[in-house]
Amino acid sequence: MNRAKVGFFSLTHHSPTGDDRPYLTWHALDHMPEQYQLPGLLLGQRWASTPACRAARAAEIDSWSSVEHVVCYLMGTPVDRTVDEFLALGRHLADLGRYPHALPSQYRGGLRLLDAVAAPRVLVSAEVVPFRPHHGVYLLVDRPDEATPQDGFLGRLHSEVLPTLVGVPGVAGAWSYTSSPGLRRRMFTEGHHRIIVCYLDDDPATVGERLSPVVEQVWATAPSEVLLAAPFESLVRWDIDRFGPDGLS
Repeated sequence: MNRAKVGFFSLTHHSPTGDDRPYLTWHALDHMPEQYQLPGLLLGQRWASTPACRAARAAEIDSWSSVEHVVCYLMGTPVDRTVDEFLALGRHLADLGRYPHALPSQYRGGLRLLDAVAAPRVLVSAEVVPFRPHHGVYLLVDRPDEATPQDGFLGRLHSEVLPTLVGVPGVAGAWSYTSSPGLRRRMFTEGHHRIIVCYLDDDPATVGERLSPVVEQVWATAPSEVLLAAPFESLVRWDIDRFGPDGLS
């Protein structure tokens, strides 16, 4: 049983000033830690694009091409209370003057966890893949065609697509999410979206190049439009190699 039930995602553009560092510093050292007082907050993580990551994108539609930063908060029970208190805490911190920075938003919303898969080689259960150190993620956002039944593709997503993704070298695991009417809130982005997060234990841009043909092949016949398919680097890096015999001096 997966303790995580919901992923809250925030996808944003660059700062209008051209310098994202004030925002990233505030979010990492102030805003994100405060969320852990919430009853069902399990994990908060942030990733950012780089020139190499942007060059490895398989898809980016319209303003989705401007997405540079991704945040995901994993939430468990009590789900509704956690989502509502998460939003209330943001307003409270703003009232205290502790919401000094914001980046232009592309997407914001809570999505229900659909599935979780781990690559057999990583030797951990699918439920803990996000907690495993990683170099970054590959994010795939699609918008289902509302006029086309999705059940067949969802079955394929579970039985074929996610296992194929985690079979790509450098992909440690993948979690998939979908919009759910019960999770909608006034401030969330409208429309039906799905998100797949692939957790990477190799260079994100390199794995992005490996994933591009897989994404193109799978979604060529999918009943949905791919809005963004892109690698992002973790802001908390996997630096184990620094502690080898030649790493510290």
